[in-house]
Amino acid sequence: MIDFLYNLDLQLFLFINKSISNSIFDTIFTFLHQPYKNVWFVIAILAIWIFFIYRHKKNRLILILILPLGIFITDTIGSSIKKIELRKRPYMSIESKDINLLVKIKKEANGEYKNTKSSRKSFPSNHSANIFFIYFILSILYPKNRHYFLTIAIIVGISRIYVGVHYPFDVIAGMGIGLFVGFIMQKILIRKDIIR
Repeated sequence: MIDFLYNLDLQLFLFINKSISNSIFDTIFTFLHQPYKNVWFVIAILAIWIFFIYRHKKNRLILILILPLGIFITDTIGSSIKKIELRKRPYMSIESKDINLLVKIKKEANGEYKNTKSSRKSFPSNHSANIFFIYFILSILYPKNRHYFLTIAIIVGISRIYVGVHYPFDVIAGMGIGLFVGFIMQKILIRKDIIR
């Protein structure tokens, strides 16, 4: 059973990372790898966040406090699991000719990728945990737009596989963490009568 799941994970990775590879996806998914490095993107996100805080009084507490707190919690949970080093990142385990690695990774003098703390910590995907938590909370606040939030979350999750830094099961585990933290937060907010 474990061999079957491992092989399924690998085949899904190769399909997303190699089979559907194209220049348009390369541009989109590479940008999503570290969008916070783009100043204009950060400014745009902050402007939207501030606009919603200003415009929607009833959601201010959640947008200002709960959203960042939840991201911190999902990131902490993911990072704690990563410390166990359950699996190496795909580029450490798959032949370089068989992987479409779209991000810069430090290499040794012999051309092999450096065996760093990050390279040993593929499981789970913190990006996925964070974005699915955000999706969950925003879907509660703005249910009419939940399909947009879900689409963005799925695209971000797929981007982790596409650029070559995570396996599909890493992303699925991250998604589970994000949704779980979102669910717990929702229960707390209902109990405190902050949302209904």
